[in-house]
Amino acid sequence: MACPVRLSSSMTGERRSDRRVSAAPPPAFLAPHTRKTDNPGVPGKRECLAWYCRRAVRTAGQVLGGVALLAAGTVFAISRQPLTYAKPGELLSLPVAVVQPESQAEEIHRVSRVLRLHTRDTLLADRIARAFVIEGGKKDIDPALLIGVLLTEDATLDVNARSSVGARGLMQIMPFHSGKYGCASPDLYNVEANICHGVAILSEYMGRSKTVEKALLRYNGCVRGRNTPNCHTYPNKVLRYSRTAASQMVTELTE
Repeated sequence: MACPVRLSSSMTGERRSDRRVSAAPPPAFLAPHTRKTDNPGVPGKRECLAWYCRRAVRTAGQVLGGVALLAAGTVFAISRQPLTYAKPGELLSLPVAVVQPESQAEEIHRVSRVLRLHTRDTLLADRIARAFVIEGGKKDIDPALLIGVLLTEDATLDVNARSSVGARGLMQIMPFHSGKYGCASPDLYNVEANICHGVAILSEYMGRSKTVEKALLRYNGCVRGRNTPNCHTYPNKVLRYSRTAASQMVTELTE
């Protein structure tokens, strides 16, 4: 982009009727302390630099504002997405690509780092991360969304957790689901088996729902809002955790 130029009368072909007429005021974009140039009306290097700096600051502000709006709208946007799109991390991939790791091992590492913020058991974090990446890959569900479900169900990551209604394990699977989805084990207290069942159930509900939000309500058993008080807030909690997890993956990538 060329620096704006204020043309003098000599440059436009006009004649000055009076040589004693004072010079025209400097262009509006020039800083008041800039020096005069040899050619009146033509901005010098310092004037151009000042103009470009202001343009750069203005452009950077607009870009940062757009990114902030993008992040702020993640929860609402993902909850309304068609179910062919179940990757909240991708909404945070601008300008940094988060959900396209170079290898499966790299993705497992990122997920594990996020989970280690919630448990001191690094081996457990690694097992959960590996299961999320593998099972989520089979169903095209991003690990960030699975982390959201996991932390909403039990933020302590207790593999032996059992709810008042009998839901078991990390992803709180009801016993009647056990053995239905071709998982390696029907044991819902086993880390890999529990996640295999949970991902399969969530994927099934996604196939029956129009939005991720409705699929999450089904996962929670909140289709009619009778099983759990305030269960209608469940999707927002999941998606908030998902957004945080995706952001933490950005941090992990840029460290």
